[in-house]
Amino acid sequence: MSAHVMRARKTAAVTRASLALIGITLVALNTELAERPLAAVGGFAFIVLTSTVQLVAPRLRWLKVEESVSGLAGLLIVGAGDERVNVLIVCWLAAVASGVLARGGRVHWIGSAVLMSALILPIALTQELSPEYAGLCIATIGLLLTCGRLTRELNHLLERARHDADHDGLTGALSRSAFRSMLDGLEHLNRAGDASLLLIDLDNFGQINKQRGHAAGDALLAVTADALRDELGADVIIGRLGGDEFGVVVPGDQPLALARRVLDRLDQPPVVVPASVGIAHLGRHGSDAEGLLRAADVALRVAKRSGKQQISTYAGESFGEDGPKGARGALARLVAGEGIVMVVQPIVDRTSGEVHAYEALARFQTRGTDSPLHWFALADEFGMREELELACLRAALRLLDDLPKGARLSVNLSGPVLIGTTAEELLAAQPDVSRLIVEVTEEALVQRDESLVAALAPLLARGAHFAVDDMGAGYSGLRQITALHPTYLKLDRSLVRGIDADPDRAALLRALVGYAEHTGAHLVAEGVETAAELAAVGEVGVTLIQGWYYGRAAAPWPQVELAPDPGEPGTRAQAAA
Repeated sequence: MSAHVMRARKTAAVTRASLALIGITLVALNTELAERPLAAVGGFAFIVLTSTVQLVAPRLRWLKVEESVSGLAGLLIVGAGDERVNVLIVCWLAAVASGVLARGGRVHWIGSAVLMSALILPIALTQELSPEYAGLCIATIGLLLTCGRLTRELNHLLERARHDADHDGLTGALSRSAFRSMLDGLEHLNRAGDASLLLIDLDNFGQINKQRGHAAGDALLAVTADALRDELGADVIIGRLGGDEFGVVVPGDQPLALARRVLDRLDQPPVVVPASVGIAHLGRHGSDAEGLLRAADVALRVAKRSGKQQISTYAGESFGEDGPKGARGALARLVAGEGIVMVVQPIVDRTSGEVHAYEALARFQTRGTDSPLHWFALADEFGMREELELACLRAALRLLDDLPKGARLSVNLSGPVLIGTTAEELLAAQPDVSRLIVEVTEEALVQRDESLVAALAPLLARGAHFAVDDMGAGYSGLRQITALHPTYLKLDRSLVRGIDADPDRAALLRALVGYAEHTGAHLVAEGVETAAELAAVGEVGVTLIQGWYYGRAAAPWPQVELAPDPGEPGTRAQAAA
């Protein structure tokens, strides 16, 4: 029974009780209003009693015939009297009408029969029918019919309005607010932990809107929702939580298999759109809708940063736990520097085999997962990204003290951190930054053009070096790059992976090599894993190489063989003392 029906039944019960008390008061003040005063009082008292029961226990099934109860009371109030139409009869019929309205217009046949019996009995006893009483009977029949029709129509309109408010008009899925309410209502699943939440986000949906128009994007969303229902069943709970983000509650303990089925289905006609999925378990990762959605959102961020069509399950502390045992407490320990360990990956000069620089990378040794993607996604969720980056920057700068001779140290900084005062103070405190490379992503360069230039200027003036990271990842920062004249251009691994079999990308790299030679910048190929990729980037003129071919990230300071000979990935790396 919905909340609005419960409220309506309680209101009707209060109304009937008030009318009955008015009737009792009137009889007490003027006994001539009723032929049998005690019987009339008893009838009204019966209405008060049943109304009180309904207020105390509104879910009792027999109360579905409350108008029958009020009709039965009429037999005591007027059923054995004459045909007089007075205020007692009006109070009684108003009580009957309140029962009809509370029933939503569905008049029970027992109630109708008892009511009409109470009205007809005086006529049968007196063998007379006054015009006033005849009008009363006709009005009563009209009341029942019109109340029923009106309340049915109103309830229908209310249900439609409620459905429209709770559902997305485009896809038919639950709205975000309705989906959250539904999650909060799954108490038995929260306790048992036998269900999971999947957050499904379509990859590159923005490009579809730009290239094909919003109408095509809307059509794709509708088809996506249909595909989810078709794959998971029509009874599955689906919500549209954002522009291209869907939430699905799936039962059972195999959400990964269901998530894979979803991705496979969305990669088939008529949808054909890649998607990423984040998974959180009810009860284990969040005790309410907010916690569960936040956990799944962190997992979704990890999935999207891992590449296209990826699935990630939340692997950290519960969002339902407060204090040091919860997700925020675990993140706070990292921000304080507890558990941060720096590793480095060599950037190798392909022609000489010597290490040109090391990139500092953070690793997290915690009681939960040590995945950097997880912790940075969690920091994004709590608005602590800058604090975590600053903690990593402090740990990375400590490596400068024993950096091998002739090598440089590269550190990653996001735009907000680089332009902040804390990073400025940390970097200004370094006595020598001539061997420091500050990496900024091409995305950050596009978004924070002027402020980044201002933040980099004092560092560059002191001899630090500037690198554009993830170049070619799709952010179109060529104008900013040409204006800043970076020392290093680090090619995104998506440009390097499989380049030996892609002449178009090889041609693009040749053009970038020409630009680098013209400006004096160093071009770094990231993500080189095979001898074929090494040979391909070398053929187009890239000399600095970073990737598993020369070594994975390791404790400071890994070295490589001086005369590399292309072989299996990672065989060139040797651990240094």
